[in-house]
Amino acid sequence: MFKADRGHARLATWIAVTFLSIFTLYSRQLYLLTSGLDELLTSTLGTTFPAYPFLALLILLTALRWKDLHGILLAEKGIVTHLKIRLTGVVLVLVPAAMWALEFGQGVGQAQYVAMELAAASLVLAAYGSLLVTSPTMWRMVLPYALLYALGLASPLLLVDTLGAPLATLTSLVAAGLTRGLGLPVTWQGVSFAFVSAAGEPISAVVTPACSAVYSMSIYVGLLGLMYLDMRSSLTTIAKFAILGVAIIPLLDSARIAITIWYGYEGGSAAFWGIHDWLGYALFLAFYIGALLAYSKTASRPSVAPSTFTA
Repeated sequence: MFKADRGHARLATWIAVTFLSIFTLYSRQLYLLTSGLDELLTSTLGTTFPAYPFLALLILLTALRWKDLHGILLAEKGIVTHLKIRLTGVVLVLVPAAMWALEFGQGVGQAQYVAMELAAASLVLAAYGSLLVTSPTMWRMVLPYALLYALGLASPLLLVDTLGAPLATLTSLVAAGLTRGLGLPVTWQGVSFAFVSAAGEPISAVVTPACSAVYSMSIYVGLLGLMYLDMRSSLTTIAKFAILGVAIIPLLDSARIAITIWYGYEGGSAAFWGIHDWLGYALFLAFYIGALLAYSKTASRPSVAPSTFTA
C-alpha cells in the first residue's frame, strides 16, 4: 500500500516550485514552445500525437532511477543547508528569463525556431534550478539528465542546418534505388520525385532536410544517453550502439520513403499522404524500442548510495 513520506513531499515541492517558476517567469516561452511545436508537428507529421509517446518514454527512462532519487530525497536536510547550491538554483531560474528579456524583448521575428529551442532549454534550466533550491543534494545525480535534456532540445535546428541537406540527398538516393527495385515508375531529380499512380493521378513531393531523419537520429542518441545514465555499460558498447543506430536510421528513412511511394502508386494521393503522416513514426518508434531493449541486455543497473551525491 502506498504511503507518502518526506521524499514524496519534497518531490511534490520541487514540482510545485518548477511550475510556479515556469508559469510566472516563462509563460511566454511556454506558449511559444507549445504553439510552435503544434504547428511544426502538424505540418511535418499531420498530427501532434507522436510527441506524447516520446515524452512518456523520456519520463519513463528518468523514472527508472526513482529508487535512488527517493533515497536522496529522504536524506535531504533542512532549508538552511547547502546555501551555495540553493543560490545557484536561484540564478538558473532567473538568468535565462533576464536573457530572454534582453534578446527577444521585441519579439522573436525570423528566429522563431531558434527561439523555440532556446525556450525548451530555458524551461529545463528553470526546472533544474528549482530542484537546486528545494532539494540541493540532488544536484549531482540529476545534472546529467538536465544537461542531456537541454542539449537535446537545443540541438535539432543546428543538426538540420548542418546535416539535413546531405542526409536528404543520401536517403533520396537510397530510396530511388529501392523504388527501382520495386519496379515503380518514379522520376527522381535529386531530392524531388514524381510519379503517376495506377489510377492515373500525378503525385510529386520533395525530401526536405527536416524529413531526412535528422530528428530521428537526435532522438535516438538522446535515448541512448538516458539509458547509459540508468544502466551503465562500457563506453565502447554505447559507442557501437550509437554508430550502428546512426547508420541504420537513414536506411529506415529511405525505406519509409519507398513504402510511402508504393502506397501512393497503388492507392493515389490520399493513400500517399495518409501513410506519410504515421509510417515514419511507427518505424522509428519500433526501432528505438528494439535498440533500447538490446542495449539493456548489455548493461547492468548501477547501485547508487544516497550519500554518494551529498555535497
